[in-house]
Amino acid sequence: MQNPALFHVLLDYLESINAPSMEMQRFVERWHRLRSHESFPCPVCFLAGEEQPLMALSAQGNAEPMMCPTCKTRYDVPIDD
Repeated sequence: MQNPALFHVLLDYLESINAPSMEMQRFVERWHRLRSHESFPCPVCFLAGEEQPLMALSAQGNAEPMMCPTCKTRYDVPIDD
């Protein structure tokens, strides 16, 4: 799996907003079909029927922020030491 830390942060986010389980499963299936050259999809935009790429921001402390340039949702991914 590509970037398991990010994957878990995104799933936790979907759970926190009470995303329907069917939509979460669709996101998981899409994640597992990602090819190495594809960007990680924003889960908020994915739920809205769009696929927008997440952009990595500069690391801050113990987190590497990822942000969607479309919906501006930010996800802080922990950095393993």
